[in-house]
Amino acid sequence: MGIVADAHKDGLPHDGVRLIGHIKWFDPAKGYGFIVPETAEGVIISRDVMIHISCLRAYGESTADEGARIVCDAVQRESGWQVAHVLEMDKPRVSAAKESGDAVAFERVTVKWFNAAKGFGFVNRPGTDIDVFIHISVMRRAGIDHVDTGDELNVVIGNGQKGENVILVSS
Repeated sequence: MGIVADAHKDGLPHDGVRLIGHIKWFDPAKGYGFIVPETAEGVIISRDVMIHISCLRAYGESTADEGARIVCDAVQRESGWQVAHVLEMDKPRVSAAKESGDAVAFERVTVKWFNAAKGFGFVNRPGTDIDVFIHISVMRRAGIDHVDTGDELNVVIGNGQKGENVILVSS
């Protein structure tokens, strides 16, 4: 996938723009995700911007958290806007915890329901009926493609833009 453009002397890709936004979602198993643009120099970008795993790897990461702030260079291609180069990004929570030596706190949850075709579902903590969102991309990082209602998982729960969500599943 040739998404990196030729660089000009100012360091920006040809026809590229500096973009600030946040990660909408990223699926490491698929190797891509999308950014919701907030500002872009000199243009209005009204659609999500695709980010490929190669850009994250060049930045030194292999995943990105939902809602993470990102500053990048983006270029417009026939298929839409794509990230060419990541300049800054909030460190993924799991990477930050490992670097600081903090133990990641797993907890046991039960799958309330999961729709593999839609790529998401909900889990519950023991003794509660509060729904916690789980996305298939988080499960795939642990090598899990399918779960059934009633299955138990070991997970780490974090807070996203829309409330609590599973950010890590133990394989």
